[in-house]
Amino acid sequence: MTINKMFLGVSEFKALDDGSMSFSCYGNTKGNVDHAWDRVIDGAYQASIAENEQKGTMPKMFWMHDAYSTPVGVWSAMREDEKGLFLEGRLANTDKGREIYELMKMGAIDSFSIGYSVVKEKWNDEMRCNDLIEIKIREVSAVTFACNEESRLVELKSKLEINEYPTKRELERFLNECGLSRKQATAIASRYDDSVKQDDIFELMAKVS
Repeated sequence: MTINKMFLGVSEFKALDDGSMSFSCYGNTKGNVDHAWDRVIDGAYQASIAENEQKGTMPKMFWMHDAYSTPVGVWSAMREDEKGLFLEGRLANTDKGREIYELMKMGAIDSFSIGYSVVKEKWNDEMRCNDLIEIKIREVSAVTFACNEESRLVELKSKLEINEYPTKRELERFLNECGLSRKQATAIASRYDDSVKQDDIFELMAKVS
């Protein structure tokens, strides 16, 4: 089963001040353990990059992972290097695109984050993290803060609406990001199982949101 989730982003980009609103950035880095206890392994992006090259497609470019709104631009290039997922893109000549670009140049917006599905992962006992061995990149967003709580809440509710349930680890991360300590989040998530009713999960999320 694939697991959809948002990932910690990075704050490194370069704007090309040539009037085209083009820029380059790292949508994600590898090797480091993020706030969601994940670590991207070398080569994890390659299959997704190859698939996009074969199909002539690219991930979507959103603002704050908002797939319900119009994309804010397009990605023109994507590759994995020694640091992570490097991208080149161009913001649209729209009100939102111009706004984001101006805020990027000011430094007010300086972070990016990927939305992805897990293809292959493995828990690393030594580092106490989840190693992401292969991921499918679905979108790359400009964000104010990476791995934000609101994105996690929307994601979990969306899964429930189509009768899919979060895993224990997804629920634990959500609770942790909503302000509970890791110990508290683990204790609550440990009592959760896939047979729980939707209303029970919404009631639980309402108590900690």
